[in-house]
Amino acid sequence: MKIWSFLAVVVVFFLSGCATTHQDVIKDTATKFYIQGLIYESSEDFENALFSYQKSLKKDPENSFLLKKTGKILLREKKYKEAESVFKKAVSLNPEDAEGFLNLGLTEFFLKSYEKAIRNIENGLKIKEVSSYRAILCDLYVITGQYDKAAESYRILIDSFPSNFLLYYNYGILLERMGKNNEAESAFLESIKIQPRFAGAYVKLGNLYDEQDNVESAIKYYKDAIEISPLDASGYEGLAQFYIHRKMLEKAELTLTMAVAKGTESGPINYMLGLINFQNEKYEDAETYFKKALKFGENSMLWFNLGITYDKLDRKKEMEECMRKSIELDKTNHLALNYLGYSMLIEDKNIDEAFTLIQKAVTLEPENGAYLDSLGWAYYKKGKYKLAEKYLIKAEKKEFDPEIYEHLGYVYYSMNNPIKAIYWWARCLEFTPKQEISEMIEKAKQQLSPKK
Repeated sequence: MKIWSFLAVVVVFFLSGCATTHQDVIKDTATKFYIQGLIYESSEDFENALFSYQKSLKKDPENSFLLKKTGKILLREKKYKEAESVFKKAVSLNPEDAEGFLNLGLTEFFLKSYEKAIRNIENGLKIKEVSSYRAILCDLYVITGQYDKAAESYRILIDSFPSNFLLYYNYGILLERMGKNNEAESAFLESIKIQPRFAGAYVKLGNLYDEQDNVESAIKYYKDAIEISPLDASGYEGLAQFYIHRKMLEKAELTLTMAVAKGTESGPINYMLGLINFQNEKYEDAETYFKKALKFGENSMLWFNLGITYDKLDRKKEMEECMRKSIELDKTNHLALNYLGYSMLIEDKNIDEAFTLIQKAVTLEPENGAYLDSLGWAYYKKGKYKLAEKYLIKAEKKEFDPEIYEHLGYVYYSMNNPIKAIYWWARCLEFTPKQEISEMIEKAKQQLSPKK
């Protein structure tokens, strides 16, 4: 009974609103299809609702109300291009209708046509302020890097909803991104004032104080977050990162194991436990934690660290697989590019591929001494000694590493320059005694001896 009463009211509204001109009069068949559409829509049969609205539109194609109803169903069914076309027509027929612009903007948001979405939502909000669309506009401004406009829109929302703690929280995140840390701090504190049990704002304050090296306040807010929400991983993650940055690995590990003991696990928690165990040379445990972290979601650095763990365990095949996966996920991961390339050089295999990988790493980080050393060694392996010399000399100027001295020794020895070879090998031995290098120095000395 209530449904039919509602439909009757809608039909009366529909007819009365369109009775002023001949073009707006809805024909009986259009009304019939429209009512069918409402019935289907009320029972959540959206496919038939759409079919009915479209049939109604064929009878009355200039009806902006019908166009909006049709567009909303298309939007719900994720037929965004069709919805966009319908809403555009609705707006052209009724340019004073805020809802038409807002729906069009929302459709363009889903189509990732962000500038168009901004323009149409702005137009709609000029006609009528709708808070849900104002919030979408905030997101659009952030996506497109228009932070000042986003901040202005957040202030409008906060003026309308001064008791909404999430608005202050999101506003604080924006201000933090803008580098306005003092204002961000105020926003997070206001969020806590409104809702003292919201752990997220405590974590954000902990992060801010961590950046400011305000040790006491950072620890306090991280611990407050953990106390308020002991099953939320973010408090443990923040406190552990705080300790790791300060090389307080025992406290970091204690924090993370406490989280696991309470049944709170996350990708970052397992990842950090993996890093700590790797640092402590507990490679089997590191492997376990990295693999656990992968269950929460993969990323390039996670695969990279699992790869170097396998390398420490002398599982070269698995190391290579991990490095390739790391590069597949992020082709700009210069750490993985160099590591895999240099590992191939050590194994004396796939020298051309190794050279390409290392060259990419150097392109991404041209001032990195370790990568320049790798490139120089790759040229050595290819028999291009002058180029090897060039990059190894550059590497030696960028970074202290006895291995660079060792590489230079081999290059000069291969270039029949035993004096320079002995010089660089001798420097290498000052820091890393190696029997192999001592033997090479003796060979070089023999080159200097006059032939009898």
